[in-house]
Amino acid sequence: MHIKLLPILVLLFLPIIAFADNGFVINKKNLDKNKTIGKHIQFYEDVYSRYDINSIQDIDFKDSHSDVPNFGMTNSTIWLRIILKNNSDESSFLLNLSQPLLDQVTLYSPLRKSKGYNVSKTGESLPFNHRKYDDPSFLFDVNLPPGKSAVYYIKISSKESIQIPLKIGSKNSILAEIKTKGILSGLYVGVMLVMILYNLFIYYSVKDKSYIYYVVYISIVLLTQTILQGYPFQYLWPNSPTISQYSFFIVPIIVGIVSLAFMNVFLKTERHAPKLFRLSYIISIPYLVAFLFAVFGWFEISLPLMEASAGIVSLFMLYSSIVILRRGYSPAKYFIVAWSVFLCGVIIYILKDFGILPFNDFTRYTMQIGSGIETILLSFALAARINIYKKERLMAVQEKEEVLRKQNVLLEQKVQERTKELNETLDKLKNTQVQLVESEKMSSLGQLTAGVAHEINNPINFVSSNVGPLRQDIDDIEAILKKYDELTVENVSEKLEEVERLKQELDYNYLKTELASIVDGIEDGAIRTTEIVKGLRNFSRLDENELKKADINSGIESSLILLKKKIGSIRLETDLCQNAEIECNPGKINQVIMNILDNAVKAVNDRYEDLTNGHIQIETRANEDEVELIIRDNGKGIPENIRSKIFDPFFTTRDVGQGTGLGLSIVKGILDNHNAKYSVKSIMNEGTTFSINLPKHANNG
Repeated sequence: MHIKLLPILVLLFLPIIAFADNGFVINKKNLDKNKTIGKHIQFYEDVYSRYDINSIQDIDFKDSHSDVPNFGMTNSTIWLRIILKNNSDESSFLLNLSQPLLDQVTLYSPLRKSKGYNVSKTGESLPFNHRKYDDPSFLFDVNLPPGKSAVYYIKISSKESIQIPLKIGSKNSILAEIKTKGILSGLYVGVMLVMILYNLFIYYSVKDKSYIYYVVYISIVLLTQTILQGYPFQYLWPNSPTISQYSFFIVPIIVGIVSLAFMNVFLKTERHAPKLFRLSYIISIPYLVAFLFAVFGWFEISLPLMEASAGIVSLFMLYSSIVILRRGYSPAKYFIVAWSVFLCGVIIYILKDFGILPFNDFTRYTMQIGSGIETILLSFALAARINIYKKERLMAVQEKEEVLRKQNVLLEQKVQERTKELNETLDKLKNTQVQLVESEKMSSLGQLTAGVAHEINNPINFVSSNVGPLRQDIDDIEAILKKYDELTVENVSEKLEEVERLKQELDYNYLKTELASIVDGIEDGAIRTTEIVKGLRNFSRLDENELKKADINSGIESSLILLKKKIGSIRLETDLCQNAEIECNPGKINQVIMNILDNAVKAVNDRYEDLTNGHIQIETRANEDEVELIIRDNGKGIPENIRSKIFDPFFTTRDVGQGTGLGLSIVKGILDNHNAKYSVKSIMNEGTTFSINLPKHANNG
């Protein structure tokens, strides 16, 4: 009888045996302790992802022997079976899967009144607002009446490493633990933000680019660490699961590249270790390759390559800082300490991912702790580097002061010598300036010599050519007068007949007309010569250093007389006003008029072969305070690209030997000395207009 009842008893107590081996019993002792139940679950790795909730129940699950089962990176679907028995007085619990980087997590909770399951889907592949609880961890409600037991299934798939830190507890205890975790994470974020603002402030104060590189580095590290905790998905891009999934792979790659850039700037690698500086660019290449794999979605290749690159870069940075410290750059010691702390945190975190170290709060947050300490230490290092800069600059200043003290005596002696030489040079420059002005004036006069000689030569030739006829006519008149002298009372009739015959013979009437014509011609030549001499005298007045009243119109007329030969057949119009008298240096003003008129004639010659088409207008206007002189021509014009240079000394568009380039420069100096206002307007192939406003009184500004 007892033997027959044995199978029945075994079947009745089989669930109890199962619970004892695989299930987790909720009781009053562990209800508020948020127990990790990794060792109390079973798992199955669905390599081809072909099972659903109905077919998976017939599969043999394996027992977990780890508090936090670790499946690493896998394309398989992981199934978890959780057997719970409630021996407490509570009926509502929370199941906390605190691994926010999982893509898809589905909980199958058995229905009480049927054989089906209630399905709760969540994961990083769904928008954040699909979650019932506003937290990066995956939280599931578990309703299990006291004294009851149930079997739950969890289906997990992810591109990232799959680790299962699974806890169960009362709602209050789980939410309290989450709140504590949030406070600690908030402290970490706060410290990092303070460091960012602090270093930004230092950067704007000292303008050292190391600080801006460091701010970028801290910002990317902060983003990376918070991505590992799931906070950017919660607060920055809650509706973008794709960004959340890609950020886990892409942002750490950026951290590695930025770390190298910051190291190079902070340690001045290019100066202290040029080979290592060049090598830093080479070892960045695997990061870039990993980045490309991540962009194209090949995460199973990108993640191992990224982790391998991170290991190489970390060791390279540590080695580089040691080398640079040995070469005498003391700030490298701060970098070594800070980077070593962070590197220890990274190593512990990676060993946790590979299952070598246990998954707990310390190994989980070790990178945050390491990065926070590193950030603070590097900020101190940057501050210490400022002190080093100050000492170096102070020493440099002291050395410069010492050098300056030694050189002051020599400088004073040299200053005295140079001052003497400078005074001598200034005197020479003044003399040279005067000579240049006179040279330009004489050059202008030299250019006029041929025309003036021609103008003077005409009347002189006329006079000299008429001297012979005049003498002959005078001789004829003297012959007639001698006949009159021979008259006496006795021979009056006879001599008068001889006189008449002589008059007819000498053509007395024509002789009188010719004589008058010769005298008029000689008089005209003398007047013309007098005008030319007067024009020359007016143009080259020697009273240049004295201010006196002078009529501008007179200077214009003198210049036109001297330029008559050059003007030739060019049409000339003058409109000269009354009362054009100003207080000036007449010789210098004449030089201004002559120079501008001479340029106008050259411009017309450059444009026209037939000078009858050329046209020059001269106009003066006067009011109470000033006289305006306007000289227009319809010549070639001044190109726009050289218009601003025409008053520059030695600037000329003429061929070598045809112009000194001083003419308009001297004009400018003369006009400036007379407080004159002047302007030039020119249009190519239309002409140029010079407008000059000269004050009537020397003290007018």
